[in-house]
Amino acid sequence: MKAACAFVLMLVCGFAQANATDDYLAGLKALEQGRRTEGLYLLEQAAITGSRAAQLKFGEMTPGQPGERWLRAAVRQGSLQAEEALAQRYYDDKSYRRAAQCWLSAAKRGSSSAQARLGALQVVGLGLPRDRVQAYAWMNLAASAGDVDVIALRNNLAEQMTPAQQAVGEALSRDLPQKQPLLPGEPPCGE
Repeated sequence: MKAACAFVLMLVCGFAQANATDDYLAGLKALEQGRRTEGLYLLEQAAITGSRAAQLKFGEMTPGQPGERWLRAAVRQGSLQAEEALAQRYYDDKSYRRAAQCWLSAAKRGSSSAQARLGALQVVGLGLPRDRVQAYAWMNLAASAGDVDVIALRNNLAEQMTPAQQAVGEALSRDLPQKQPLLPGEPPCGE
């Protein structure tokens, strides 16, 4: 009996997930064809069913708190893109510390763009303490991905530092993601 119930549950869950995927793809197609209202409706239906991709896309396209809620749902499901999108939304709303928390979470997972953003925040002291050495460490880590703009920013910052500060920043960048704790007093990204 338990095996039969488990089998039926798997079928129902599989059917719901298939519908979410169908709604997500149909929503993208409707948006591509200029049918925005229908596309957003289908994306929302897929998001409600739990599609992480739909939660991200619908969250990005929906302004204000409703969009933020869907981005947070995608973050809780492990979406790195949603962490970065939520960070950008917080930054645009001038919630710099919350933005830093989300970029920190993404940076710890290896996102070079989030690492570069953290470096930029620390250069000017938005949401994080102004710290050129740690900013250089984040920029140095991000530059290892090869982005020429980030490399230029890191090199520009290096020109404003002593060789000793640069050496400390380079050493710090080697294990910064593993050692950097999340920001105290801020909820984890997605909460």
